[in-house]
Order: sequence, then structure tokens, then C-alpha cells
Amino acid sequence: MENRILKNKSTTEKIYIFLILIGMGSIVYFIATSLRNKELENIKLIKTDYTLTRGIVIEKHTHKGNSIHVRYKVNGKVYEGIDGFNEKHQFNEGDSLNLKYSNSEPNLMITEFNDEY
Repeated sequence: MENRILKNKSTTEKIYIFLILIGMGSIVYFIATSLRNKELENIKLIKTDYTLTRGIVIEKHTHKGNSIHVRYKVNGKVYEGIDGFNEKHQFNEGDSLNLKYSNSEPNLMITEFNDEY
């Protein structure tokens, strides 16, 4: 009888662990989906009413995804933004690049190295 109780407890624990993993996976999925949707909304906003300008790459990161930090100036005010980039583009920190920024929200920008440009 003790064997049976341990066996059931072990199965119950396995079910709990399985449910916890599903829950954690669901949370990660919903966060990632929400962030991606927000990014797409920002890109749509930029594409509706934008101005082209030049910026400077101040940081480039290739671990855990490709991202660049860019500094640019709009009406005398300096902005810094982060964007993704496709690996086919070759550039270094300190290089200048083209970018589009939103006229209504100049802190939103997209660089020429992003596939959505």
C-alpha cells in the first residue's frame, strides 16, 4: 500500500510540474506576443508620418538577438533609440546611418538596417 501512495504522489508531482511548465511557457508567450505587437504598432505609427534623418551607431549587440543603439537629433533635441538589425548589414559602432522617426513621437525610430524600414 505504501508503494501505491508513493507512486500516486510521484505522478501527482509530475502533473504539477507539467502544469507549472505550461503556465510559465504561456506567460513567456503572451509577454513576447505583447512586445512584438507593440513594436509593430510603433512601426506603423512611424510609417504613417515620418521624417528621414541621419543617426550614429553608439552600441552594437549581437548576443541574444541583434540590436543597435542609435543617437540622433530632432529640432535641436538629442534622442537615443534601440532597433534590431539583419545580419546581412555590415557596420560598426561610430558609423552613421539613415533612420525614420515619427513626427508625432520623435523618440520612436526605425533604422535602415531593420527589415521593416
